[in-house]
Amino acid sequence: MFIMALFKMYSLRNMRVSLKRFDFVINKNYASSLKTLDDDRSKQVFKTETNLKFIEDPDTFGTLSTKFKSNAKDLLEDEGDIKEQEYLEKIPLPSQKLTIKQYADLIKQYLKHKRLKEAIDILEVRMLKEDRVKPENYIYNILIGACADVGYTKKAFKLFNDMKRRALKPTGDTYTCLFEACVNSPWRLDGLKNAKHLRELMIEKGVEPNLTNYNVMIKAFGRCGDLPMAFKIVDEMMTKKIKIRVHTFNHLLHACINDKEHGLRHALLVWRKMLTMREKPNVYTFNLMLKCVKDCNLGSKDDIQTLIEAIQDQIMLDLSRVNRLQIESNKSVKSIESKKLKNLNIEKQPTLQTGNESMNPNEEINSEDQNFVPSGGTSREITVHNQNMITILPKEYKTMKSEKRTVPNLLSKFLQLNQVLSLQEVKTLQDKFAIVGGQEDFLKEMDALSVKPDIKTFTQMLPLIDENRDSEINIIEKMKSLNVKPDIDFYNMLIKKRCLRKDYDGAFVIKELIENEVKSCKKSYQRRKAIKSNILTYGVLAMACNTQENAEKLLNEMKEKQLKVNIEILGTLLRHGTVQLKFGYVLYIMGILKEENLKPNEVFLKHLEAFHDKCVNILNKDEKSANESLSLSCKSFLSKYETWLKDVHIEEEHPWKQFMEAHPETVQRENITIKEPKKFYKRSRQFIRYAPRV
Repeated sequence: MFIMALFKMYSLRNMRVSLKRFDFVINKNYASSLKTLDDDRSKQVFKTETNLKFIEDPDTFGTLSTKFKSNAKDLLEDEGDIKEQEYLEKIPLPSQKLTIKQYADLIKQYLKHKRLKEAIDILEVRMLKEDRVKPENYIYNILIGACADVGYTKKAFKLFNDMKRRALKPTGDTYTCLFEACVNSPWRLDGLKNAKHLRELMIEKGVEPNLTNYNVMIKAFGRCGDLPMAFKIVDEMMTKKIKIRVHTFNHLLHACINDKEHGLRHALLVWRKMLTMREKPNVYTFNLMLKCVKDCNLGSKDDIQTLIEAIQDQIMLDLSRVNRLQIESNKSVKSIESKKLKNLNIEKQPTLQTGNESMNPNEEINSEDQNFVPSGGTSREITVHNQNMITILPKEYKTMKSEKRTVPNLLSKFLQLNQVLSLQEVKTLQDKFAIVGGQEDFLKEMDALSVKPDIKTFTQMLPLIDENRDSEINIIEKMKSLNVKPDIDFYNMLIKKRCLRKDYDGAFVIKELIENEVKSCKKSYQRRKAIKSNILTYGVLAMACNTQENAEKLLNEMKEKQLKVNIEILGTLLRHGTVQLKFGYVLYIMGILKEENLKPNEVFLKHLEAFHDKCVNILNKDEKSANESLSLSCKSFLSKYETWLKDVHIEEEHPWKQFMEAHPETVQRENITIKEPKKFYKRSRQFIRYAPRV
């Protein structure tokens, strides 16, 4: 039995080995057969359209387009698949996301350092692509306002459209910022087009503008040159019974300033309308009137006549209103006296005469005594009892009976037009300033309305006074009496005024005055900062550098104070050289431009082209005996000018290009750091076993 068992085990083992060998042979044969089949198939060439190759066969076409289309399609599908795969795989962690306030703080940090491109990237890259956070209209309002401040109108409206596409409702601040973007647009026509489109959109969507929206609309249409539309908006406000306050009138004055030919006439009519509607002007209103006097004209003699007639009609209307108030007050006084007499059983006394009997519009009227300008209905009327009349005066007006005005002031409530003998066209700044009272009467009008002038008032007034040093000293003394301290902008305007009348020595005297005042106020940092020379100071001082030596001294002083020269200063210096035909001066400024790697602007090139034409005209003349050295200088300049044009890169830079690129890192901005907001994590609560109190 044992032998039989061993025999069976041996036979089974042989059978297994033989089966393995058989499987191996079969598999080997099958693999070899598959290999030969693949070799045969690889050797076999199937005739398809992509494999057909013809050389210059006119009957065959389209063989290349099939391959190109299939590859392009596969490539596009691959790119889309890759983007989709990345989007699905790179899911941001909850700890990566910030709150809306933290994103807003990041944006504000970049805007504080005037880095608009980086601020916009916080929304478009970090929030939308990386963190995948849905923004709120607050984020969009911040960025739209930042674009509006720099006049980046296209991006402001693009953000507005993206905001609507994400189903975010625009607020009143959104529309205010968009109209402000139209105001600051580099191109008036483009700003006007966007402002009209936005107003039509608000009407179409049924958006009811608030007072701020109306004010900025007036400012936008006025700044872009559509003054009738600005007045139409005011009429719409009155139709809707919206109270027209002084801020709205200020925006209207802004609009009038843009009409250089008739702006002053419109501004005076707006002023009269403001007084008629009993709105008290503020310091900004007076400052805007001064700017309007400086930049705008009254128009022709007929326009001035129309203006005077309109003012007279308003004066008569105001007088009738005053008389009506006097009669009503007189009746109230009579009724009160009659009640008292009835109660006391005393006979009636003769009644007082009203001011209606003694008031005559043609007589001389003291504007401080008779003027009536309530501040929005908040002031109370004071009844003054004299021996023969009752006069109603506003509380705001101060009585200055000792001083009488002899010159008509078109800003006063009641005018002394009986002294006007004839009308003539007003053109000079001093004449235009005289019709609003001049320096003394203008300040009296402000004092009568209890409005204190600020430094901007005197800065705007400076170009309007007489062209002599006595008037300038007088205005400085007036500032001291009113406790108004001059700043660097006032001094810059004074330097410019003296340079325009070619008082170059007086301009450098002001520069020494600034330096002495800075040294004297060492303890007060704020005062020293307010009068410290800036880049504008050297810009106006460049107008006084009529020689190359003065120009070199000015540029060296700027280097010592670490102020970088700009193209405007070089253009001012270049003009002195071109006007006086100083070739060395002109070539020196051209060399400075290359050294500083600045791009010439239109004004700089205009001066050079005019100088180039002047040199060509000199060379075209036949007179060479007396001007041989001049001809040689002209030839030398023309040859160097052609080389200079090739070396200097001249192109007109788009005003929005700086906002489309990241801010370049410079030495002055290396210390700027953006603080990343802190991320807060929830604490894991620790398990505490319950223990009952004993």
